Amino acid sequence: MRTINIIRNRRFILVTLSIILQFTLAGFLGHHYDMGIFFTVGYAVSNGNSPYGLFPASIIFNNPAFFEELPGIGYPPPWALYLGLVYSLVYQTTKNIFVYNLAIKLPIILSNIGLAFIVERIAFAQNMKRETCNKIFYFLLFNPFIIYVSAIWGQFESLVILTTILALNELYNHKLFTSAFLIGLSSALKILPLILLPMFIIFIKRNYDLKSNFKFITMFFSVFILLAYSPFLMFKWDTSILFNNADFHFIRAGGFTLFNIFDLIYDQTFLFKNLEFLGYLWIPALILTLFQLHKTKLDNHLDLVRWASSLFFVLMLTRSWVSEQNIVLLIPLVLLTTVSNNNWSMAHFIWITPLFFSFVNTSPFQMFFLISSKPIEFIKEFDISYRIPRLMLKFILVVAWQVGGWIYVIRTFTVRLK
Repeated sequence: MRTINIIRNRRFILVTLSIILQFTLAGFLGHHYDMGIFFTVGYAVSNGNSPYGLFPASIIFNNPAFFEELPGIGYPPPWALYLGLVYSLVYQTTKNIFVYNLAIKLPIILSNIGLAFIVERIAFAQNMKRETCNKIFYFLLFNPFIIYVSAIWGQFESLVILTTILALNELYNHKLFTSAFLIGLSSALKILPLILLPMFIIFIKRNYDLKSNFKFITMFFSVFILLAYSPFLMFKWDTSILFNNADFHFIRAGGFTLFNIFDLIYDQTFLFKNLEFLGYLWIPALILTLFQLHKTKLDNHLDLVRWASSLFFVLMLTRSWVSEQNIVLLIPLVLLTTVSNNNWSMAHFIWITPLFFSFVNTSPFQMFFLISSKPIEFIKEFDISYRIPRLMLKFILVVAWQVGGWIYVIRTFTVRLK
């Protein structure tokens, strides 16, 4: 009993320290481009405008630290609606950009803490050793890359993967209605979890009747359409901008992918016209992965986690553009899968590589824009002299990432259906 109390007291202290650390970083730091968009979208939605447009950010906030003009949000409406709510309740009350910055990140920080508890609980339910479960808990509680992407950068991948993991958990626990709601919510926050829907359907098909599958699909699309489409009708937002720019996600080249060689060789971040078909490579890649899923086992909780991580991996390894922030979607899933086999090296590879890449990509220097312009000015000067070596290192890191990623995926493929 005394040992349990010591563990609980230690956890309480460490969770408190993690929250204090993240709150401190979250208030003062943020990605120059992404948080600028979030700030201005909050303003737009609060004033009854569509979050999908162009906004004079520096004029709106009367702050030269912002870009003169920023585009609208690149995600479905739920996050934009949340930003509008925060602007109305927090910024219009305080007129303080730092408080506004922190308030936007509150659900993201809470998701970080929630991930540590939920993933540790799943690990314990899979009969992992208590020592291993504790390591998982502290790994997620203080993971530098997760804190960097969420509390510092301001991206909400941790919220997306939290709802996705909860959906997987509910699916395995035979709570199909709740699972459908959660994966619908996750997909409406960011569209990426939508690729997991066929896996959910395959699992239900193997373990339930056709009626259960139909109910699950109906519930999922009801939630997804309600959250991702109905706001356009409710607030009379113009949808044409979405369809007009739909191909943008298929013709960009670069980021945390092999396609960043375009930036190195041709100094551009778009595919050539005759190579635009490569932007659709992820579609047949996912189809082939799902075909392989039909031939492999999908019986227990870790099977679901393994295949969810592999589907995310295949998507990110074959897209022509991936932002390093998206890798947060992989970390808890890969952690559960690899640590169950006592493979901590892959668990560390999955966050160290994108963090290193982010520094080479100069992203961390953009996080100080609210408090100082000097880091951005420094990296601009640095890039003039060292741009080519920097881009070469980016490509080398991606090659290493591709090798590690495909090894992980192939290992998933080798778990044959019994």
